[in-house]
Amino acid sequence: MKTYIKLNSEIEEGLPSEFANDDVRYPKELVKLFLDEYTKTGDIVFDPFTGYGTTLIAAEELNRVGYGIEYCEDRVDYVKTKISNCENIIKGSSLKLDEYDLPLIDFSITSPPYMTKNNHEQYPFAGYEINGKGYSDYLEDIKSIYIKLKDKLKPNAYVVIEVSNIVKENTNTTLAWDITKSISDILEFQKEIVICWENNSAEDYYGFGYDHSYCLVFKNKE
Repeated sequence: MKTYIKLNSEIEEGLPSEFANDDVRYPKELVKLFLDEYTKTGDIVFDPFTGYGTTLIAAEELNRVGYGIEYCEDRVDYVKTKISNCENIIKGSSLKLDEYDLPLIDFSITSPPYMTKNNHEQYPFAGYEINGKGYSDYLEDIKSIYIKLKDKLKPNAYVVIEVSNIVKENTNTTLAWDITKSISDILEFQKEIVICWENNSAEDYYGFGYDHSYCLVFKNKE
């Protein structure tokens, strides 16, 4: 796979009106690109931050078996209307991933909820509903999640995290690089793939100051 890829950022299918102002999905084409590269028919594909179900929907379309965890109940209810195996999405927190009954995972892909280094008001891993935890807590928690995920991965399984660095209020948060550093303590970092999003400006697509993101590829080496 090339390390620089251009993709169309447009998503054909819209969300219901109650979610219209919170469309943070990546396109199915991104998921399918990695499923074609790293999985085969029947493989277990897992998304620890399911959101609106793009990973699970794409997995089913390619005859993989998708599983996911999502914190927000309204999103879980929505995803259940879009997939065949409704029992495969768990309403819960990936911070408790070790408590859930999941099959051994062949491949994981996700885009985690973002946080800037100056944001201490709304915490991503609690549905942006609690205050007080900071950026260092965020990085420790994402590390904890991937420690727990490692125990559920098959040997040599690949993990992909799609994430962007952030420019907000004249402050840079190197989110992609900080996540890479945190998770490299657990899984072996393989490479970064730059995704250049076409047809939208950075403000339209990300709103984080960039028109590209990174897909960080890790491997579960024993």
